[in-house]
This record gives sequence, C-alpha cells and structure tokens, in this order.
Amino acid sequence: MPTFLQLVRRDHDDLETGLRELVQPRLPTSDLCDALDGVRLALSAHAEAEDIVLYAALVDYTPPAFVQQLVAEARRAHLAQESAFTGLVRTTPKSATWRGRVQHLLDLIRRHAVHEEREVIPALRDHLPIAGYARLAGAFATERLRQLAALLPSGVYALDDLAAPRLAAS
Repeated sequence: MPTFLQLVRRDHDDLETGLRELVQPRLPTSDLCDALDGVRLALSAHAEAEDIVLYAALVDYTPPAFVQQLVAEARRAHLAQESAFTGLVRTTPKSATWRGRVQHLLDLIRRHAVHEEREVIPALRDHLPIAGYARLAGAFATERLRQLAALLPSGVYALDDLAAPRLAAS
C-alpha cells in the first residue's frame, strides 16, 4: 500500500503533467478540452479528499496548533488553485493569457507540493499517533475515489463556451 506522501505526490505530479499538456503547441482542440477537464477533475478530487481526510485527523487526534496551522495553509493553497483554475477557463485557449494562467496554476501547485512534502506531511507524521498517520493513506485513497465518482466530466469544453464569459463582460 502506498504511503500518504506517495499518494499526494502522485496527485501533484499528475496535475503538473496535465497542466503542461494544456500548453503543448500542437495539441488538437479536442485533446485540449479533454486535458482541461482532466485537470479540473484531478484538482477537485485531490483538494476535497485531502481537506476531508486532514480535517478529520485534526478532529480525531488534536495535534499541536502549529500542525493545525499547516493544514489550514494547505487548504488555503487548494482554494487559490481552484480560483486560478477558474481564471484559466475564463480565458481564450492557447492565448498568451492562457499560457500565463497555466504557468501561474502550475507554480501554485509546485509551491503547494513542496510545502506539503517538507512541512505538512512530516508534521503529521511526527504529531499524529502512529496508527492515525498510517490510516491517512487509506482514507485519502478512498475519499479521492469517492470524490472522483461524485464529479462528472463536464463534457467537451467548446472553445466558444470558454470564451463566452469574456465576451459577455465586454
């Protein structure tokens, strides 16, 4: 069974891969739409699963305040990523703004990944009971699957649909 760190790292790596795909110059529109939806699903499932599992661990074990603060920082990072994704889908695909917003989201995810790997997960490992920390991996994997099952693919993003909010604001 993979560890909690391995599962979280895999999610972060998958998100980076999906985001890099969004800026491939020769990516056909249909593949772009699928990749965008994949990023949306992965981002939502990861953030929700991690938040649910970590907040449950805080309630069950009440670690020191600084550990609770680290988990709260991770939650704020998820909210920033979701906001950045919303900004991304409101721009014209393959434009300079699009590429900039993909890079911004990629930077947010990378900073978050480093923070979790260097700060959050070691603090959880050090301050939760051994059995409680060991349960994080299984709980996270289960909750992530539950979140993915609850999320529906958005269907194919049409480029006109992506540009519509921008046009309506004009």
